[in-house]
Amino acid sequence: MIILGINGGVRLGYQDVSAVLIRDGKVLAAVEEERLSRIKHSPGQLPYRSINEVLSIAGLQMRDVELVATHGNTWGSGYEAVLERYFKYTFNASPKIIRYHHHLCHAASAYYASGYDEAMVLTMDASGDGDSMQRAIGRGSALAIEEQVPRTNSLGILYSMMTQFCGFTRDSDEYKLMGLAPYGNPNHVDLSFLVDLSGKGFEVNRHYMFSAEPGQPQPSRQQAIFNQSLIDELGAPRIPGSGLSQFYKDVAASTQRLLEEVLCKVVREFHEDTDIRWLCLAGGVALNCAANKKILELDFIDDIFVQPASSDAGISLGAAYLASTQFDRRPERQVGTKLGRNYSEAEVTNQLSQLGISFKTVEDPAVLAADLIHQNKVIGWFNGRAEFGPRALGSRSILGSATNPDMKELINRKIKFREGFRPFCPSVIKEDFKKAFSSPAEGLPYMTVNVDVRSDRFPAITHVNGTARVQTVDDSDDSFHQLLKSVGERQELGMVVNTSFNRMGEPMVYSVRDAVSCFFGSGLDYLVIGRCMVSK
Repeated sequence: MIILGINGGVRLGYQDVSAVLIRDGKVLAAVEEERLSRIKHSPGQLPYRSINEVLSIAGLQMRDVELVATHGNTWGSGYEAVLERYFKYTFNASPKIIRYHHHLCHAASAYYASGYDEAMVLTMDASGDGDSMQRAIGRGSALAIEEQVPRTNSLGILYSMMTQFCGFTRDSDEYKLMGLAPYGNPNHVDLSFLVDLSGKGFEVNRHYMFSAEPGQPQPSRQQAIFNQSLIDELGAPRIPGSGLSQFYKDVAASTQRLLEEVLCKVVREFHEDTDIRWLCLAGGVALNCAANKKILELDFIDDIFVQPASSDAGISLGAAYLASTQFDRRPERQVGTKLGRNYSEAEVTNQLSQLGISFKTVEDPAVLAADLIHQNKVIGWFNGRAEFGPRALGSRSILGSATNPDMKELINRKIKFREGFRPFCPSVIKEDFKKAFSSPAEGLPYMTVNVDVRSDRFPAITHVNGTARVQTVDDSDDSFHQLLKSVGERQELGMVVNTSFNRMGEPMVYSVRDAVSCFFGSGLDYLVIGRCMVSK
């Protein structure tokens, strides 16, 4: 059965628009709209380019699709009519449409992708279909909802509110607050008044935030979602773009600690209710890799799976998984996130030539890249199918030396142009993982969990608190594994700095043209696209 999963919506608050195509339980392609439209998050629209792209990758047309699956089961029958008209007008065909609950889609995206036969499944975000959190249990092919927490008690909104209080953009910059937190002292700012933990679960104190009743649209990102009561309690919020005083670093630290405390309590109580030792996580809050570290280290957790596309982009995947389970079969376990387009060598050389770009064809791009990284060059690495989700995992990556103490500042100054407090992540061959890092996990292939760095020999990837958000790479990813192995032959370990191939505020590159534009619009030293090398 051919199923198209989509995420999107006609309200501005809906974002991370995406499309996923599944056939007989296997994901054929998954693409985010922003990678093609070049508009970050593609807010307030239905997928168009991404639908065409996944169909093109799979060699299919809309008339081949038997079912369209999405979220929004609380939006009323009018939304289904909107979708039917949209598909008929845009694609000249409207397959049967089925809608699921937003958080059930998140849960499915994690549970069925994990391959577990039994797991606690916890989803958390700002809100979706009126809820902000869900507890579910996965057993075999079944996914049973245990509890849904309404939007009026949202950890995601609380964290976004404090992100905004510290001068960053809500629903976008929460990762910046997480990155800033280790520079502060959580004991200097008491935020315990924001959440009541005295009973089972938690209760967010809404006295300090903009009222968000069920059925009401969220305020725009430019509107404050905190109120005067929070200002009276803490003082003036930071003006966006202004200097970062120690006070706001302390607020970030206290916010992060509060989130971790609440999440560990929720997971502990979930385990006490079920006695299950495996956990799946999804939803925007699940992208908090520092909190995921605390959860993984709980003594009653044997393993966790965090959906790599835990943002709303993963809704399309979860909806397709649910439809596959309901109408066809249990989906296959997720193996990797490289589900976008792959450009053949002929396509790469033709497009570079059309753009008037001079290039050299090299015999072994992995060895060449390792040599350049060893020489402290920063390269754009474009190889294989594009990633689905927010993390660059070796297909559309900017790479540098993990041992160079100046590499973080160099990449920030020449290429990424972003805040200096934000860390860069390492990619390491799996066989070297435990040599460099300490973690209960045997491997972490998706950059979803922080770990402790064992020594000070890797300053470029070590955050101020001695942690790193790591990607382990095994030989199933042949080209990237070979690059890391070649790096290991030139230095102590097979490890590099790996950050997304983009400039600040832009989506990750997807096409050859995107890569060339980013290369010549930044301070990258070399661009390696397949077997082609471009220099300046």
